[in-house]
This record gives sequence, C-alpha cells and structure tokens, in this order.
Amino acid sequence: MRTPEPLTAAEVAALAGIDEGRVRKEVEHGFLGHTSPPRFTFVDLVYFETVSLLNVQFGVGDREKLYVLISDALTSGGRPSRVALSPVLELRLDRVTKDATGRLERFVNWKKTLSSSAAILGGEPVFPKSRLAVRHIGGMLLRGAPVEEVREDYPYLGDEDLEFAPIFAKAYPRMGRPRES
Repeated sequence: MRTPEPLTAAEVAALAGIDEGRVRKEVEHGFLGHTSPPRFTFVDLVYFETVSLLNVQFGVGDREKLYVLISDALTSGGRPSRVALSPVLELRLDRVTKDATGRLERFVNWKKTLSSSAAILGGEPVFPKSRLAVRHIGGMLLRGAPVEEVREDYPYLGDEDLEFAPIFAKAYPRMGRPRES
C-alpha cells in the first residue's frame, strides 16, 4: 500500500508506536523526511515500525543501512518476504509490512467516519452521531484510563474507536496555548 498522502512526523510516530522525537532525530541525520516540513511515506512507516519492534539501539550508520534495505525491498517489484540484515539475522519484512498496511488502512478509514462541525465543540473532531471529542477519549487512554472503564462510560464506542483514539490524540495534538489552571 502507498500512503494516500504523506504522513507527518506525529502521524508516523503515533502509528508506529514510537516517540515523535525519535522520528525527528532521524530527519536530523538526513536519511528521512527530505521535504520541509518533513513528510513520510509508507516505506518510512515500515522502517519506524521495524525499529520499534526490534527494540535495539543501532548507531546512525546502521539505522541508515536498515532503512536502505527496507526501502530497496519495498520499492523493488518482487516484495521479498525476508531481508537479510546480517549473515545470521533476517527481518520478516512481510509481517511488518502487512501489519503496517492493515493499521494504516484501518486508521485512514476510521478517520473518515469522524465528524467535524463548527457548531459542535468548535470544530473539534467527534465520534459519529455524538458530541464526544476524539481527543478527549484518546487523552484519557493515553493517561492510563482502563479501556473497560471508558467502555462502561461510553458504551457506544467500538473497538476501533478505543484502538485509534489514542493514536489520533498523539498524531493530532490540540493546538494553541495551554489552558490556565
């Protein structure tokens, strides 16, 4: 799958489950996000997903080599299922790609179901047929609210709503000045 439109640093970080600072650090090293502001492709998402899953600290040169291996594999016509990282280590690229594709497609389709109207919460995205802000639920879940508790309070929210609301809240943080206490 190719991304319908390029992803922002916040979107790619939220979808890959990594810190946005890590994404921005890769941009600083110069092998990702060559546009201004940085925008990311599906290949970049697969790279960050892989880095997240490996959970190993690589040097800049090794991360760049990993990116090139993933990029070459995904942009070649054959789509190999495995990529050799070393003589003893292989990356199951087919699984990572399948997971990233599925999550991205489901997230894009889920976002299309959200409503936004200036008459409801000043245009804040809300769940369909409700006045409940997506960022509110996403923020609750990011702060550690149990899913069961949220489901009990908002029984009309589906599994995808509870899965993607925190991703949405991370990818699209509230803009503007923080409220005074």
